[in-house]
Amino acid sequence: MNETNLAYRTWGIREGVPLVLLHGFLGDSGDWEGLARHLENDLYLVAVDLPGHGKSYGVKVSQDNAFEGFSDLLRGTLSQLGLDHYSLLGYSLGGRLAMSHLIQEGEAIDRLLVESSHPGLENDNERQVRWQNDQGWAEQFRNDPLNEVLQRWYHQPVFADLNSYERERLMHDRCSRHPAKGVSSEQGEAGVNGESLAWALEAFSLSRQPEFWGALNRSSGTSHYFCGERDLKFQTIAHRLLEEGCFHSVHEIKKAGHNIHREQPEALAATIRQLLL
Repeated sequence: MNETNLAYRTWGIREGVPLVLLHGFLGDSGDWEGLARHLENDLYLVAVDLPGHGKSYGVKVSQDNAFEGFSDLLRGTLSQLGLDHYSLLGYSLGGRLAMSHLIQEGEAIDRLLVESSHPGLENDNERQVRWQNDQGWAEQFRNDPLNEVLQRWYHQPVFADLNSYERERLMHDRCSRHPAKGVSSEQGEAGVNGESLAWALEAFSLSRQPEFWGALNRSSGTSHYFCGERDLKFQTIAHRLLEEGCFHSVHEIKKAGHNIHREQPEALAATIRQLLL
């Protein structure tokens, strides 16, 4: 197990209610800036860079138990900050890691907040199909120019609600952050970081994720799920989670698709403030 701590950044007041933020695949801690502006007067926000991403691009865990390995890394990082109890918000991949962390470190988590995230596949055929799909994407991240891969990535059905302007802006942000050594920001994260992203996609593949449906309804603490009104797939998942007792509440954010904290940060912040303060 790699004992290196995760890179992170903070906003807000140290005496405030602590909220740890876990971004999605392709993101980094900077993804939370918009949301942080609406919460930093009341909360202490800690956003980490996930393994393979941002300034944690060189941090690795064993692919055989990547979700458990991430929890160990997160625990060590937060312990260094003196955080023994905190609430946890995760988006997409970050939400999957947050659910896993709740199951492993439940006593440390006051509130679990999950945004547009999947609790796990339920049969071997689904897992096999997903693994083949993720391996295909990983090879593209390893071998193709990042801007070309992102064009294909952000045309997947889950991002169908993005208009052309939003899609181009998102791809530009992804290409311009943390370029690899010797690569201009216009070229993007080719080379070293492309390999790191491919590693992360395989290590944290939904096909390798434990199935959390049953475990979540036995966990301690209070959990809340956020979904966008235009994200029909994750609305369905959210309401099933609620019906099965896995989450305590579901909050549908208006005028939002899959990435709520980017599209409607003020509305999401208002809901979070109601839940935590």
